[in-house]
Amino acid sequence: TFTAQLSATAFDVKSDVSALQKIRDMGGLELVMPGAFAATGDCDAAEFAGRTVVEFNLTGESITLPTGLAGDYNAMTFSEQIPGPTLRVTQGDVVKMTLTVPDGEATPHGNDMHASQVTAVPTFGAVQPGTSKTYCYIAEVPGVYKYHCSGVNVAAMDQHVLQGMYGIAIVDPIDGYSKLMVEKTAVNANGDVTRDRQFYSADALEFQLQYNQLYLTDGNYDQGKMMAHAHTLTTVNGQALGYVPNEIHNLLNNGDVNKNIFFLQPWNSMGLHQYQSQLLFTPTGVHNRIFVENHGNEPVF
Repeated sequence: TFTAQLSATAFDVKSDVSALQKIRDMGGLELVMPGAFAATGDCDAAEFAGRTVVEFNLTGESITLPTGLAGDYNAMTFSEQIPGPTLRVTQGDVVKMTLTVPDGEATPHGNDMHASQVTAVPTFGAVQPGTSKTYCYIAEVPGVYKYHCSGVNVAAMDQHVLQGMYGIAIVDPIDGYSKLMVEKTAVNANGDVTRDRQFYSADALEFQLQYNQLYLTDGNYDQGKMMAHAHTLTTVNGQALGYVPNEIHNLLNNGDVNKNIFFLQPWNSMGLHQYQSQLLFTPTGVHNRIFVENHGNEPVF
């Protein structure tokens, strides 16, 4: 019996033919995995010959970091920073990724690279403390991709990612980016309203925005809060409330250092560099390109 929902009305369609019997009569089903996703991360592949190889070395380390509002928290990081370093390559390049987990780290880590088209097992498996692991792949598809601590043989992947083990890989198109067309309307000499198209160079002022949430109790990751969607803070590029103007921005914009004080961000002094907000400044008439990745457990807008 097959049930379909259509315009809020349920229809039951009954069949006298056993689907399982038809499968048996055909000799069974064969699952075929596309070749692009069946490859492994072997770094000696013959198809790498003649390509540019980009080495991307990361460490997996746990450190304590300030939230900027909810005290310190026990973070997990790639190379002691959140987000991890950005990997940027050109379509067709070979990425040689090496993850090293130092001695003394309490847990193994992994690296899952969404820009790749290789199997997760065994490529993204756990890297034990005191060891390193390397894999390679061709960045075949342009775009913006997440990389994060892998869930292959690593317990509690949600904890590792939501405590900071994430970053982005940008794969630029092999033939470059397109020009930007801005379409407006204008009134010509005859008084007619016409389409006015303006083209801007593919060169652009670029920004990266990486979103995530913190789910904390006493500075530690709280899976119960994550399941309940009760986040402690939302972060942009690893920082909460980074869009709130502080003293230096007020000074630049209007000369009044006491303007725009936000009650959730009392660190207004320009001397407190660890809490400086990162506003996006761009001149008018400039092509802007923004790379956005949502690493978290909630939607962003």
